[in-house]
Amino acid sequence: MIIIKIGEFSICTNLSKDTIRYYEKMGILHPEIKNKHREYNEDHIEIISTILKLKQCGFSLQEIKMLFEWSQNTDENDELTEAEIQNLQQMKILFQNKYKQMTQREKEIQQIKQVLLRADYKMEQLLEKNKG
Repeated sequence: MIIIKIGEFSICTNLSKDTIRYYEKMGILHPEIKNKHREYNEDHIEIISTILKLKQCGFSLQEIKMLFEWSQNTDENDELTEAEIQNLQQMKILFQNKYKQMTQREKEIQQIKQVLLRADYKMEQLLEKNKG
């Protein structure tokens, strides 16, 4: 496994050191700390990639943090308290709404792709007709 320091990690992820430190402060990213130096590996690059994809899809950093925490700290055999059940129900609604938003965006993207394909086809026809 490759171990890199924050400077190289910043270059690999196209994020500033400040942004990386902010993700750490939020508890989304957890590098190894040895001799007061942060050490990152391929897993951390994958986490950053996931964070950026979720942000592009409209997730806030707080929502991303909730999703990461839930996926890392949940055992399906756990007995939940009433407060945990309410929290889980709220998270479920939030993520269902995000899913609906993503599905809607996906439909919109498909429509835009169709418009672009038709335009490309018409341009190609016009170019073929006017070859000379």
